[in-house]
Amino acid sequence: MADHRELARDMDLFHFEEHSPGMVFWHPQGLRLFHCIEDFMRQVYQAHGFEEVRSPIVLSRSLWERSGHWEKFRKGMFVVGSGDAEADNESAQFIINPSYALKPMSCPAHIAIYQSHKRSYRENPMRLMEFGMCHRNELSGTLSGCMRLRQFIQDDAHIFCRESDVQHAISNFLNMVQQVYAAFGYEQFSLQISLRPEQRLGSDQLWDRAESLLIEAVQALGHSYQLAPNEGAFYGPKLEISLQDQLGRSWQCGTFQIDFNLPQVFEVAFVNDQGELERPVMLHQAILGSLERWIGILLEHHRGILPVWAAPTQVAIASISDKASAWAETIFSRLQQLNVRAECHNQDQTISKKIRELSKRRIPLIAIVGEQEAMSQTLNLRRLGAVERQEVSLAQFEQMLADLATPYQFLIPMAKAEDERLLASLTAKQKDERTGYDAKHSHPVLSRYFNGVIK
Repeated sequence: MADHRELARDMDLFHFEEHSPGMVFWHPQGLRLFHCIEDFMRQVYQAHGFEEVRSPIVLSRSLWERSGHWEKFRKGMFVVGSGDAEADNESAQFIINPSYALKPMSCPAHIAIYQSHKRSYRENPMRLMEFGMCHRNELSGTLSGCMRLRQFIQDDAHIFCRESDVQHAISNFLNMVQQVYAAFGYEQFSLQISLRPEQRLGSDQLWDRAESLLIEAVQALGHSYQLAPNEGAFYGPKLEISLQDQLGRSWQCGTFQIDFNLPQVFEVAFVNDQGELERPVMLHQAILGSLERWIGILLEHHRGILPVWAAPTQVAIASISDKASAWAETIFSRLQQLNVRAECHNQDQTISKKIRELSKRRIPLIAIVGEQEAMSQTLNLRRLGAVERQEVSLAQFEQMLADLATPYQFLIPMAKAEDERLLASLTAKQKDERTGYDAKHSHPVLSRYFNGVIK
């Protein structure tokens, strides 16, 4: 079995240092991979009506005390000083009585964004997401490469909505999970519903409501699931998604949580259609979870041979001799114009050594060009792991890349389905009320569809 840390070394993606345990040092190729996945997920969330936000990584102790994290999650948090640098330098009081903590998740911050001004029912469901940098003070003995870290970024999303919106939100979440996991080469995943833990916020009545709502929604969608007593978050039950890799191992990645408690604790409210204050339900979701952990799982699942669309370098052009260098540069320039992540290798090395080094880095496509290819304006294409080569023209290669190098084609039917659902759900009155525009022009997905971005 290939360890993701060994693969990362061969592919020059990232490494770890003793002086920053549980934190990743990203190299240029690795950061390119990270950004590729991040950009892809940004498109997925946007296609489903989420708006991206960003919140601070340092939040006050009083906020964490109010949310319940300080009492129930304190040992897993990194705490910092008073916020007064001069006082902290002169006294050790901040160690005894810290006033701030690095956020282990973004939930209270997203509540703060929702509460930043008075909200109307017309704004719901409000879907917020961020690639939140989180810090969790994991025990040193539990750290394991990317699989368990102290610092990581996760796709951290929250929906503020009415109880009647929950079933659709769960359906939408599971659709997103299925499409995203398939784009990365995972065909199977399983569901677990984690119920109330012993240490929790809120009354049994609220937990009864939340658990029943989650179970009934999953049942209505026809999915099989397992129940896990005492495994829920302290503020609400969880739907946990576990995928299976090629080695048969199970990895819990995606989560969806129904939360009646934090909106109550923070007194979150919107003005309903009767002009009265109403408490929203808060839904927490993540599809990948930690992006670093996702990359570690992905590397081991594919043994470093990533889908072409996700590979940090998608194509390497390798010339056999100086007589082919100009043609290699022409191919490289054309691929750059097409935004293909490509490299050109015209250095004075044997072609066998070039192929060996590029294959070790798991570059999925190697275009080999020699004097004959330069004369015929073609290239010899070698796929990673394949023995045979395929001679193609540059135009043919461009078409192949159009099919292989992007995951976004599946977003189009996803976006259209969301468009149709939203239009069907809105009455004429509601369309008129939505920020003064017809819904198809105000919704982030619909506007892209009707303005011709999505065909």
